[in-house]
Amino acid sequence: MAWKLDSDFIFQQIKENKTLQICILIIIPLLIYARSISYDYTNFDDNGIIQQKFNLVGDISKIDSAFKVDAFFNPQGDFYRPIQNVSFMLDAQVSRNKLWMFHITNILIHLLTIISLFYFLIFLQINQYISFVLSLLFATHPLFASCVSWIPSRGDILIGLLGLQLFMTFGLYWKKNNNLYLILHALLFLITIFTKETAVLYPVFFVFYFIFLHKGKFTIKNIGKLVLFAAIWISCYGFYFYMRKQVASNTGATVDVLGIIPFLKNNPVIPTVVGKFFFPIHLSTLPLYTNTSTIIGIVCLVLLFFITAEKTIERKWGVLMGAMWFLLFAIPPTIYRLENADSFFNYLEHRTYLPMIGIVIILAYYIDGYKKSIFLKKYFTGLSLLITLTFSCLAWSHSGDYKNSFSLAMRAANEKNPSGYSMRANEYLRIKDTVNALQDINNAIELKTNDPNIYYTRGTIFSRLQQHEAAENDFSMALNLNPRLINVYLARSVERRYLKKYESAFRDIFFAATYDSLNPKVYFTFGNLFIATKDFINADSSFSKAIFLNPKYAEAYNNRAYSRFFIRNYQGCIDDCNHAIALMKNNTPAVVYNNMAKAYVALNQYNTALLHFNKALSIDINFADGYYERGKAKIQFNDMAEGCKDLQNASRLGYIDTLHLLEKKCNR
Repeated sequence: MAWKLDSDFIFQQIKENKTLQICILIIIPLLIYARSISYDYTNFDDNGIIQQKFNLVGDISKIDSAFKVDAFFNPQGDFYRPIQNVSFMLDAQVSRNKLWMFHITNILIHLLTIISLFYFLIFLQINQYISFVLSLLFATHPLFASCVSWIPSRGDILIGLLGLQLFMTFGLYWKKNNNLYLILHALLFLITIFTKETAVLYPVFFVFYFIFLHKGKFTIKNIGKLVLFAAIWISCYGFYFYMRKQVASNTGATVDVLGIIPFLKNNPVIPTVVGKFFFPIHLSTLPLYTNTSTIIGIVCLVLLFFITAEKTIERKWGVLMGAMWFLLFAIPPTIYRLENADSFFNYLEHRTYLPMIGIVIILAYYIDGYKKSIFLKKYFTGLSLLITLTFSCLAWSHSGDYKNSFSLAMRAANEKNPSGYSMRANEYLRIKDTVNALQDINNAIELKTNDPNIYYTRGTIFSRLQQHEAAENDFSMALNLNPRLINVYLARSVERRYLKKYESAFRDIFFAATYDSLNPKVYFTFGNLFIATKDFINADSSFSKAIFLNPKYAEAYNNRAYSRFFIRNYQGCIDDCNHAIALMKNNTPAVVYNNMAKAYVALNQYNTALLHFNKALSIDINFADGYYERGKAKIQFNDMAEGCKDLQNASRLGYIDTLHLLEKKCNR
């Protein structure tokens, strides 16, 4: 009996105590997402934005450059997100290229959005307890796990938070006639428009609110105030589009990627995301359309349409605003579609964060209309608790899919995504598990027979297995499907080099060069092919071109060192090895020290050479070439016994060229 009284008191407090409600809205999502602070790179955009561009992201003195680059910190691109860039740069000042601060920021933005949504619904005159419950369901919804746990979704959650704050400042200005809200609104709008271009749609809702919810009168004074707001919005638009034009113009996006054709192809997006909102199944890191979610979504959309129509007839304008909010923020992302969308992803679940606030608004007004009903009083709390617990568990689980690159690929593969299988194959390949890698890539090809990227991945696996003919065949299949893939031409050239098809190998590199003559990898591949044909002068020239295009190309320095050894430029060889070591640091492979040691041998600096041979073999104790070269050097400088030991070790490790020297110098 006492427990019942206590539980009744607790539930009553939860229903009425705003401070307690806010604490719950903070604590529960924190419990769900706190572990994401330790998550690593997923290698799905986050590495391209942060890790590979850290020279820019990590340098706060270059913060102005955030407004001169696209969302990937490239000079040009389709997406212009300066505030997102600035937020990443600020995170990098705290955790550098580690991701814990980036994840903390995403969590904080989500928490602030939840609290803002709670107050926003109350501002719209929704019952406080209903506002709390719907905000809690938003906070724990598994559909938004990708938004919080995947760092590149920063812009999508920021636009949600800023949009709610924009709406509140606009509404409070009209309610309290305080110019402070006007100033805050202007500053927030400028920040929001530079966060994501979707912000251009917000004034539609502000005007709708003024006319239908605030029921503002079009007096001369009010018209003047609206004109002032319009001037603020238009000025921010103008400034934004001027800055954006420097980055996002002439990016080369085709009509198949951006425009009406992608929109028509993406028509299942809206019912699919609605289906996943009401029944969060088949959530994926690389989502494709599923019949189940799409059908559920169509049914839910029909119900939402009837609710909206009914409430609009009753002049319940808030429901109509929610429907407009959903549609206007859900439709624009559908005008963009990747060329390989059917095998990679048709849409991304993090894009649902902002549109779904519209559905929350619809539900809030609809439920609020029945707040005095017996059914709602009797079952609302219990049903909400059950859904919250279910959502929390699903969100916690789905958040884990963004722990690292393997978990991201695992989730996508488990959802039968061809690119998910391909990505997981690459992960298996990284840990040298070629059996599982080959099985995954074959599964991918079975699901999608016309994706060149998947054939490219299988070719890479065959190359790792030294099945060069099979690799060449897969690279050819990829190029038949898309003849403009530069990396595939270069990869096929390497396989043809192994197969001694030198003429075809050179032809492949020439094709790659016609598509991108400033790609340093093209000239690096040229250099390796010249080495294979023992044309070391042209090899030196090719590696030099690669280094000119990319002065931090460590492998090019090492390979140029190798070619310079054969044209007797020994000091140049040593200098290049030192450059390679400076760039590679602790990841320097044994072959670099081996190349430098050989040059010192040629210069008769035996002791220095020996130090570098020893360094090479300390890095890789099974480095056969290192034993062979050190053995030769020891014999050359009359250390016959130790030299023969090294040659024997090289022979034991399968170095064929050792046999002749063993017979000649070591009496074998």
